[in-house]
Amino acid sequence: MRLMPLLSSSRLTIRSFSTNDLDAAVAVFDIGYSDHTNTTAEAIVKRHAWLDYIIANEQQLANLDQPPYGERAIVDNATHQIIGAIGFVPCIDQFGLVGIGHNDGYSHAEVGLFWTIIPAQRRRGYASEAACMMRDYAVGTLGLRRIIATTQHDNIASQGVMRSTGMDIRTNPHEQPHWLQVVGVYEPQRRLELLLNGMTMRPITLSDLPALLLLWQMAGLKISPTDTITGLRRHIGVTGHLALALCTPDGSIVGSVLASDDGRRGWINHLAVHPDVQGHGLGRTLINTISARLKAQGCEKINLLINGPNKKVVPFYQTHGFGFDDIIYMTKWIGSDV
Repeated sequence: MRLMPLLSSSRLTIRSFSTNDLDAAVAVFDIGYSDHTNTTAEAIVKRHAWLDYIIANEQQLANLDQPPYGERAIVDNATHQIIGAIGFVPCIDQFGLVGIGHNDGYSHAEVGLFWTIIPAQRRRGYASEAACMMRDYAVGTLGLRRIIATTQHDNIASQGVMRSTGMDIRTNPHEQPHWLQVVGVYEPQRRLELLLNGMTMRPITLSDLPALLLLWQMAGLKISPTDTITGLRRHIGVTGHLALALCTPDGSIVGSVLASDDGRRGWINHLAVHPDVQGHGLGRTLINTISARLKAQGCEKINLLINGPNKKVVPFYQTHGFGFDDIIYMTKWIGSDV
């Protein structure tokens, strides 16, 4: 069985709800919310049914070796009182709109993180602490590559909790669907990496596009019609941890690489280093980092293409083990606007 264990810190314990937690569950979910229209008696009846479901659901999911979805109690260790709830929930939506997966109009499933704290116990860091405990369990024990959380544009408190857990905050640039507004994304593979020379290697974001276009132009790369916000959003969504920016200590982007994995082989694109800092091993850092990531995904071969006017970079790639293939390269543009 896949029963979720107790999670504990110095202040909090996350545990399953029990039949003795009815009053606490009502306090957490039903009391003190301005949009709640039920009376206390009505809330107790409905919450009692919910509690029976939560307890049975946990056991049934464990019996079937399914993910431990469902709400769990957040307990204050000092008072032994339930002060909130937290849990994993299945989320299905058009997450491609915020750069998670293909932006093709289809919905897909993600593991979401939900939390709530009773009003009297807010602003004490409990939500952030509990969320970090669940994050570590999701990644360390369940082995999840990614967890998300969703909220509204004006829910600054929830966005603060997302940031405190290390989530990347993404917003839906479209008005629809109206319920998909802000998404927090935690992906360990996309964390910032501090290098020995004081520089950082970090995931590329949509806001980097103007700086990237300037870098690519100065490095002699050909700007493609797909080098747009739409194109970058799709790339980040599909292989975001393979889109990297190399930055100086002040945050300026001086290097980049966009890579992908087609299921058999890895591809490297837009590997560039600013002319002012070329010759200092930054290109080697980029090629070694992205090669290691592609190898870790199971790629046995890496392909790359060099535009004719940029032939001067051929010796660089040869020193890193790349050679020529006897192939004919063909392309076909299928977009309506290219």
